[in-house]
Amino acid sequence: MNENPARRDIPAVVFFDVDGTLIWHDPAANAAQNVTNARPSEGVARAFARLRERGHLTFICTGRPRNLVSDDLLALEPTGLVTSAGACVTMGGETVYEKVIDPELLERTVRWLTSAGAEVLFEGSSCLAALMPNGGVYTDIPGAVTVRSWDELRGSTDLRFSKFSYTSDTFPVIATMPDDLRCEYGFYDLGLGAGETGMKGVDKAYGVRRVLDRLGRGTERTFAFGDSENDLPMLDAVETAVAMGNAMEVVKQRADYMTDPVADDGVVSGLAHFGLI
Repeated sequence: MNENPARRDIPAVVFFDVDGTLIWHDPAANAAQNVTNARPSEGVARAFARLRERGHLTFICTGRPRNLVSDDLLALEPTGLVTSAGACVTMGGETVYEKVIDPELLERTVRWLTSAGAEVLFEGSSCLAALMPNGGVYTDIPGAVTVRSWDELRGSTDLRFSKFSYTSDTFPVIATMPDDLRCEYGFYDLGLGAGETGMKGVDKAYGVRRVLDRLGRGTERTFAFGDSENDLPMLDAVETAVAMGNAMEVVKQRADYMTDPVADDGVVSGLAHFGLI
């Protein structure tokens, strides 16, 4: 599908989810192994180079915090990063926006999670902390500190966290979160044996809007590629929403177009479909 000639002189702004979109996850590996080891294909790398050549702007828009955006992803040379599921925006190598959980809310949340025995990973741009109230040491992602209580978290981190994630085993516990906490958060099933919880109203759409405001752009000629629940706000925030062939059904239903699965370089074929490369 070719671009509308009347709009070819307007650079596109394209937002890409990472896990399940730019990067294929090996089903034989656990989520943490995929976060640390998986990398974009050569086809994706060539597509990003072609987008740059054509003057289009590219943004990685991921639930990962900034410190889990790998060198392989940075080697794609995106225009900027929207990380922590929209809570942090980086452009030109500088953080231009970041929102973190209020310390009082964070304390109440950690104390409840501890009492409920929930094991979660708190994620910030500069720190990762695994709450392990039942014992054990978190080793899945290098660099994460293990804590067992609010006092340990307060004593070993800067408390600048934007979200927390967990495996599907913790879903039933998260579902019992009391209403006075639940009303403060948004909850997403990532469809990869993991879930994440972030501040209510702070999602990928929030980050997309921060980017477009900074660029002085509206939604004309904006695209987004995604596969899971936390991509839905991002897909709703752009002109053209693209679901990966491996996307959750709710994502496919919301999208304007469905491309090939990530394992078949669906990002590449989707960009080609819209004449962007």
